[in-house]
Amino acid sequence: MKVEDVMNRNVITLKPDMTIKEATQLLAKKGISGAPVVNTEGKLIGILTVKDVLEILKEQIGGLGIYIFPTPFDFMETIPLSLPQESQKDIFKKISSIKVEEVMEKRVHYVKPEDDIYDALYLLVKKEVSRLPVIDEEKRVIGILTRSDILRALSKTSQKVS
Repeated sequence: MKVEDVMNRNVITLKPDMTIKEATQLLAKKGISGAPVVNTEGKLIGILTVKDVLEILKEQIGGLGIYIFPTPFDFMETIPLSLPQESQKDIFKKISSIKVEEVMEKRVHYVKPEDDIYDALYLLVKKEVSRLPVIDEEKRVIGILTRSDILRALSKTSQKVS
């Protein structure tokens, strides 16, 4: 079975000049935890995940405990009260204005439509990632492949065999 047989062709992508706030709102609205970052030609230049955004929060807030909601900006008022209200606003204002290109992972693992799903699964597990952008010959993003996509496909295949 090939990647093109399993991949999701409706890919949500981010632009490098989007702010972190815009990106996290889009991820939350679409119910996803990460997305490829593409340039104006639709070519893959990076990937941004909620984990990347939470790392920024961790750096900014330091050792304080935080509560995680669908987007980091949804819990602005639930940060422990030991942090003055003005400091909270300053931190979130600073974070919300950071551009995606400043935070995204630039070394992106990807697959091509003709790749075997077992090779893709191996890459997902070995590199400890949850999603792989699918690119064409010009490095344009044409799909996304997640661990769940592969498991669904393998489940359907095993049902046919049974």
